[in-house]
Amino acid sequence: MRELAARAGVAGSTITRIQAGVVDPTIRTLVRVLDAAGYELQISAARTDAERLPRLTDLVGAWTRRAGEVRLDWPRWRGLLDSLAMEPELVPEAIYPSPPPAGDRIVDTLLAAVAEKLADDGSLPRPRWSRAVPPLDAPYRPAVVQAHKDRPIPRQLRDRGLLIDAGSLWRDPATIGT
Repeated sequence: MRELAARAGVAGSTITRIQAGVVDPTIRTLVRVLDAAGYELQISAARTDAERLPRLTDLVGAWTRRAGEVRLDWPRWRGLLDSLAMEPELVPEAIYPSPPPAGDRIVDTLLAAVAEKLADDGSLPRPRWSRAVPPLDAPYRPAVVQAHKDRPIPRQLRDRGLLIDAGSLWRDPATIGT
């Protein structure tokens, strides 16, 4: 704690009191401590009185890792994308808030690619945050889509190294809600 306090330029007792919950640090102090620990503070505001709208940020935790492989929670991904297909006016609010890191580069890349596809499909500007997400170094094809190798892959996904066909994420609009 002394080393962290020194790097942050605060007293060691400040770190102790923050950790114990005795004091609520100012944002400036919190930024300094987090920066010294190798983190960046990200703050967002969300309306609490509004109806919960679908957002890509809802998919940050929609995956697991088993046997060393990323496994997407396909029903959650498709459900959110179905909601946006049924109510395209919600797409801007769904794609523009920057999602926090998902904890896996594949998932972060997929979130960016999906945001870009939704923006392009709706003739909207691409979200700024998606530009900061680099493409994958090696192509990724989930085991569940191996059987669909011949189906077209959206350009936004392919450009980022994601070999996931459109039908695996997006359903035929005529079948949504039926």
